[in-house]
Amino acid sequence: MDLPLEAVTMIGSTALGGLMKMWGQASQDKADQFKMMMQQNKAIEEATESARAMQNPNAAWVRRFIVVVSMLGGLGIVFAAPLLGHASFVPVEITEGFKFLFLDFTNTYTEYKELHGFVTPEWLPLALTNVIGFYFGSAAMQRR
Repeated sequence: MDLPLEAVTMIGSTALGGLMKMWGQASQDKADQFKMMMQQNKAIEEATESARAMQNPNAAWVRRFIVVVSMLGGLGIVFAAPLLGHASFVPVEITEGFKFLFLDFTNTYTEYKELHGFVTPEWLPLALTNVIGFYFGSAAMQRR
């Protein structure tokens, strides 16, 4: 089952031609992708410039007011709540028992503990840091 030399060279040139065509098409696809990316960046920059042109000069004062009110309000609640005698009940999971090899002799139950003062929810510090980060991020990216 010998193939003649002409058939081998024809198969090789066909494979090489197909490979070169795919390589050329990949380069053309990359060029098209780059052109679309540049158009997208131009549209984003135009939208950013339009937003900057429409920005109210008092917007910075509004952001500062929001930061000051949220920070002072959060600090006021945290520091003033113990003085007001506010009590909160927080669920605490308690596990008793032991595990040995594959045997599990544990019992888990929920007990409510009384805490005096103000218990902040988990999302409050995150919300305050987001507000502050947004304020400083938008202030840092402003062109002057």
